[in-house]
Amino acid sequence: MPDLPIYLANPAPFRREREPVSGGVPIPFEEAVTSTDTFALYDDHQQSVPCQFTPLAWWPGKERIKWVLLHFQADVPPESTRTYYLRINPQAPHPQASRRCIAAADPGPNHTWIRVDTGKLKAEFGINQPPALSGTGLQLKTADGLLLPGPAQTLQLDENGPERAVVCIKGQFVDADQNPAGFAYTYRFEFYRGHTFVRLFSTITCTAGGQILKDAAWVVPNPWGEAAVYAGTTDTVPGPEAALSGQEIYVLQDTPDQCVYNSGGTSFIKDQRFQGWIHSPEVSAAVRFFWQMFPKSLEADGGQIRVGLLPEKSRIKDEFPPTSEFSGRYHLAVGESRTHELMLCFHSGDNALDPASLNHIFAGFNQPMIPTAPWQWYAQSGALGDLTARAEAFPEFELLADRSLAMILDRRQSLRLYGDRHFGDDLLSQPDVWNNCEYDYPHVGVLMFLRGSGTGWYHEFALPAARHMLNIDIANAGPTSGMVYPHSAQHNSADPKLGSHAWLQGLLEYHVLSGDYLAREVAENTGRLWCRGILASEELYGTERALTWPLIAMLACYQIFAEPEYLKAAQRLKSRVVSLFNHELGHFEGCMMREHYPPSYWQVFLIGSPVLESLVMYDQMFPDEEVRSVIVAIARRLARINWIEELGVWEYPKPRWAQLSERVHTPKNDRMVSPGVGYAYLYSGDQELWEKAVTAFTNRCDQIDQDGKTMAQSLRFGVRMPALMAKVDAKLTGK
Repeated sequence: MPDLPIYLANPAPFRREREPVSGGVPIPFEEAVTSTDTFALYDDHQQSVPCQFTPLAWWPGKERIKWVLLHFQADVPPESTRTYYLRINPQAPHPQASRRCIAAADPGPNHTWIRVDTGKLKAEFGINQPPALSGTGLQLKTADGLLLPGPAQTLQLDENGPERAVVCIKGQFVDADQNPAGFAYTYRFEFYRGHTFVRLFSTITCTAGGQILKDAAWVVPNPWGEAAVYAGTTDTVPGPEAALSGQEIYVLQDTPDQCVYNSGGTSFIKDQRFQGWIHSPEVSAAVRFFWQMFPKSLEADGGQIRVGLLPEKSRIKDEFPPTSEFSGRYHLAVGESRTHELMLCFHSGDNALDPASLNHIFAGFNQPMIPTAPWQWYAQSGALGDLTARAEAFPEFELLADRSLAMILDRRQSLRLYGDRHFGDDLLSQPDVWNNCEYDYPHVGVLMFLRGSGTGWYHEFALPAARHMLNIDIANAGPTSGMVYPHSAQHNSADPKLGSHAWLQGLLEYHVLSGDYLAREVAENTGRLWCRGILASEELYGTERALTWPLIAMLACYQIFAEPEYLKAAQRLKSRVVSLFNHELGHFEGCMMREHYPPSYWQVFLIGSPVLESLVMYDQMFPDEEVRSVIVAIARRLARINWIEELGVWEYPKPRWAQLSERVHTPKNDRMVSPGVGYAYLYSGDQELWEKAVTAFTNRCDQIDQDGKTMAQSLRFGVRMPALMAKVDAKLTGK
């Protein structure tokens, strides 16, 4: 394998120096890579760069590495892109493999102690010990008083190497009498070689009842009293000026576009979207998505500084536009979480940093660089299915992608879809009914990003959606742990379930790209629950969506974990779907039959459902002639019955009670159906199928969906069509 370019883009007007960066890279099956000991990274001067390589996914058989996470420290000039090079030399293991790991722990799967030494910062954690880092930690305030993190119940090393250690600590909050409360905590600390700052993912999970919170904050002791708040800036010189300073100060963002400043009891309001940090003589701190995930605060009150994650000072707690808001408390349902990404920078004594240096650190925290390979590498790796890198070959689709991202981001802005509970999601047509990222926002965003459709697809769409799903849309505790909330008022007012409204594919793709271990943990929890249910059922029963979304999920889990149980579950689901297809009549029967849509009731779920996509996904992983025959039969029925010749589009059947006088057709359905029909052409050689697939898809590329759900429906299926067109073109031209 030749050296693989790894690009790092720095949009900031200052140099990024020794900045820790992480990014996942797929390794094609044909490379037969079984160990990261043969990996090495070089800069553009062919100098070796210390880099940590962590396998995150495996090809079937769990021997060959499928995704590897690169973590290294980068130097990138201002407003420029620097190229590094990944080299795999199976004949010469790299000496970096023997370097000392940052963390040490007692042997065995259940650690009782973990010690960390970055060379600049030391920390120690123990089972049954308070989980504080240098005296810092979470505090919750309820109507009954203050809750503090109880002793650590679980210690684990999610990742450990010479460049980075990820320490995970879990436990329960306790009251003043040390009684367990209705909240659990999970801390994930990221420590970096040679640095005094720590990246932290702080998670609060409601574990019992409907819990009421008045305040949640990350608290840092500050015995010196003095503190300052700095508004983030990208200026290089001179250093940033403090927006506020003193012993009694705070900055509060409790609407998307207004910020309250208070010093010594005197307040004023700015029309501002604040993104900054709070500073004390020994510790400085910031929280990412400060204004996007309002309410947030940065506070100092003499003896401590506080990063307000759910601040009591906020005039609005939970907001549900446009009909209601709660001003007195935060209400968390059982299983609901709040995960916030913070950075703590320890800088006392010899490690003291000036405000300008701290500003650069926090600017990098809020706008991190992601190392990426050439887009063609992702598309051709085989790790993401059929995909093409952005190119001029199909400009209509590239314009559709650009306009679709602009639509969803404009919609977020115009509808003010921000807030700690809402950021990353989109409303359905009814007020207060939320989409819950239906049709898998992270999947769409990650694929679009990795084919080169723009960094906004990841930073502004996939990442916020993944964080939202992990916090709000999936139950993380209680009797429904692992289940997923369908779209509903206030996100989780309806009962959670598995089956027809659960998306795991995008969370797993986000994980292997970002290295976010919370995403892996939550997706695996849901996947295992699903897998156990599938394998334990005597007869699989459910609607077309309740059978084929699980099929996609089990295949997605197998693509990452390569565990045979997921494959067994996928095979059971596939067999059930195939058994329900009647080739003589040309439609599905049994539980997949929708009788409310005569005379062609069987088609309604094929347009707007994952039936075709799940079967194609299965066949691509495990070629199956029986599966292909079903795909071809479905496509031929669609081409005969659901084709509107005069318009060159697919019809979308509606039930009789809808009383529609015309044949219904929508752009999203043409983009969803066409790829499945295109695959049927590849399997059958039926030219009619290809002509209609291309016609319908091309006819709809200039029509933009107007909300997140329909856009995700369009693009999670439609992104395959340019790759199909390239594949067919290569077949016809012999290239």
